[in-house]
Amino acid sequence: MIYMKIVTYNVNGIRASIKLGLLDWLKKFNADIYCIQEVRCNENLTKELIFDRKEQMSLFEDSQTNLSNYYATYNCGLRAGYAGTLILSKVKPDKIILDMQEFWTDDEGRTTTIILGNTAIVNAYIPNGNSRLEFKMQYLSALTKYLNKLKESYNVICVGDFNIAHNEIDLSHPKQCKNKSVFLPIERTAFGELLSFGFADCYRFVNPEKVEYTWRSYRSRYDENYNSWKYRIDYILVSDGLNSQIEECNILDLPYSDHLPVVLNLKD
Repeated sequence: MIYMKIVTYNVNGIRASIKLGLLDWLKKFNADIYCIQEVRCNENLTKELIFDRKEQMSLFEDSQTNLSNYYATYNCGLRAGYAGTLILSKVKPDKIILDMQEFWTDDEGRTTTIILGNTAIVNAYIPNGNSRLEFKMQYLSALTKYLNKLKESYNVICVGDFNIAHNEIDLSHPKQCKNKSVFLPIERTAFGELLSFGFADCYRFVNPEKVEYTWRSYRSRYDENYNSWKYRIDYILVSDGLNSQIEECNILDLPYSDHLPVVLNLKD
């Protein structure tokens, strides 16, 4: 049986995460596709950090990490130190789409798509709604339309940081968050509408009752007595044609970001 292993990971700044050992983990984990959000670094420097590590050593290992067997698709945006997405894939993409064609464009590098055969893989970094809720809702509307258009021609895998906890099981303090962006009714409804067009939340598909989160504060990692709010806001969604191929979907507890990566194994 052939598997495809896909990882989505908001690294909250690729320079900081590399200093903590991210590249060593990427190499060892050996996924087929890594979708990374919040690169927060321009394309030239990102390329240098990933592929030219003459002096970019991990804090925990002094061996050089080589990811040269991956093809990199960059969409780092134009705003220095802000947003940006990146896809590393072992197979060279047949096609690359930056932004969302006629549905959306921005200068923040929030959406990157690669086409591999009959599958479209969309890496999305949905805006935080604390200061730009209208912008966030416009993005979600465009993303829903874009994914539905892709679905006409491809199997679709959409991954990323959605900045939305869909249901009460997906956050630690639902009552306190009812008026907070991340758990607003308008956000949750938009996410539900996206799913209703024939997309499955892979983690919840295979773990219907499990309580885990993909974001927690840095402090909570080191202080067991610190009552941090926690959210499951990072997702891997697949179109209905791929539901039967979901083998497992897990959240990994790693120290390289305030987010945790989500891993999907698809069987052929």
